[in-house]
Amino acid sequence: MMPIVQPGMVLQGRYRVVRELGKGGFAQTFEVDDGDQIKVLKVLLPIMQSTFPKAVALFQQEAKVLSQLNHPGIPKVQPDGYFTWSVDGQEPLQCLVMEKIEGLNLEKWLSSRNNQPITQEQAIAWLKQLVAILQQLHEQWYFHRDIKPPNIILKPNGQLVLIDFGAVREVTETYLLKQAGNVAGTRIGSPGYLPLEQVEGHALPQSDFFALGRTFVHLLTGRHPVHLRSPQTQEWSWRSYAPHVSEPLADLLEELMAPLPKNRPQTAREIEQRLAEIELARAANAPIVSDDLATALPPQPEDIDRHKIPIIPLAWVGSIAVNFGWAVLLLLRMVGFRSLSPKLEVVFNDKGVENHLANRLAIAKIYYQCALLLAPDYKKVHYNLGSLYEKQGKFREARANYKIAMQGGMTAASNNLGRMYILEKDYAAAVELLQKGLELKPDDEVRYALLKNLGWALLKQERYGEARRYLREAIYLRSDRAVPYALLAQVLEAEGDRQNARLAWDNFFKYADNDPSPEVDAWKMIAP
Repeated sequence: MMPIVQPGMVLQGRYRVVRELGKGGFAQTFEVDDGDQIKVLKVLLPIMQSTFPKAVALFQQEAKVLSQLNHPGIPKVQPDGYFTWSVDGQEPLQCLVMEKIEGLNLEKWLSSRNNQPITQEQAIAWLKQLVAILQQLHEQWYFHRDIKPPNIILKPNGQLVLIDFGAVREVTETYLLKQAGNVAGTRIGSPGYLPLEQVEGHALPQSDFFALGRTFVHLLTGRHPVHLRSPQTQEWSWRSYAPHVSEPLADLLEELMAPLPKNRPQTAREIEQRLAEIELARAANAPIVSDDLATALPPQPEDIDRHKIPIIPLAWVGSIAVNFGWAVLLLLRMVGFRSLSPKLEVVFNDKGVENHLANRLAIAKIYYQCALLLAPDYKKVHYNLGSLYEKQGKFREARANYKIAMQGGMTAASNNLGRMYILEKDYAAAVELLQKGLELKPDDEVRYALLKNLGWALLKQERYGEARRYLREAIYLRSDRAVPYALLAQVLEAEGDRQNARLAWDNFFKYADNDPSPEVDAWKMIAP
């Protein structure tokens, strides 16, 4: 009879078994006490050794990978963490001792929330963590092959940890030759998360990206991928279950899950870049703080002719606006507030700005709409509303409001719209718009933003000489801002001037912590 690991046993003279943690698939896991540390012991099920020839090799591969990698998102294994253990000459058990990860796996975590979908902000933050893990894994010539919510643990400090490396595959010359010869490999993975090439035994590093996309569809919809296929048409569809996901993020997930590996991002670095662009698109510029509130307050009731309808105090109007939305707009139109208080739209705009800056966007939107009812051509309100929509990922609405603000002569709106065109990869439109904005002779702060974004757009068009000129002018205006240095560094790298590019990156990091621009974190991700 094969030896059975039980609580109280001591393995290797040091690992005292405390309790069983779980059993499933290939292995059984236990909590063990290693002196002053609690760790996890993973034991390959004896039946797997006899019925699945590759089980031992896969188990040993997991031990090898985990002992080589050093990342907070990967369980740590000491060089002596893998060993075999037997009793009375029986067939040895394959054992692996690794770091114990505290927390819930994402499947259990989601279940504890009644499968309530995660927010877009949470999805982006988690995607960045997991992509960083995959980047290190792939750079070591390994890929995971079984990414799914149960194999991702959320630690109490918010760190995600990718676990269960039993299916990991090494990219070797033999592997590449097999792929070229269309020789099927081991079929490993979980239904709902496997791409077609992995089902057919031809997994690739890009297969991890497919599983990553399916994992986040699960998290953003609260539904397992196998339940997102229509029983009538058999078509797989998920976007209707995640209306809170912006179009750029949804498009990225679709690319991750593309049927053909060649149509997916090819590297983790490419996904990081896309996430950075999405974050830039959502980090809309702060709204303009408009006219002085002290001069915009409506007159007190006693100052109004008693034959006229009395002015409702601003607090009342705000309360009605927040709770009844469009009803208050209709009321304002009916009672003719515009004629009673020509500056009331300014007050509404200021209240919108106050709530906008506090991230109470639904309330801010109502105040802005109240202001526009009274003054449809109020350019500052259109600018602020465009900023709000951009922050919500509603880019069509943002563009429409920015264009109205531009017609009113707001160069800041030209800058924001040009920046949106860059993020949408319409670089020609961005260049044209930003150059027109510069012709309007804006103040230095707006001019700096226009120059910086124009340099960015020209960089993307590979017009390096022009990009360099505009970026250096932006640096001349604001030498304490980090972003133009990052863009200039990329221009210089493209031109082969690595020495000056390094200096530009150094200046970027010098000012990064004090630069409020939303782009700073994005460029940190791609800096060498």
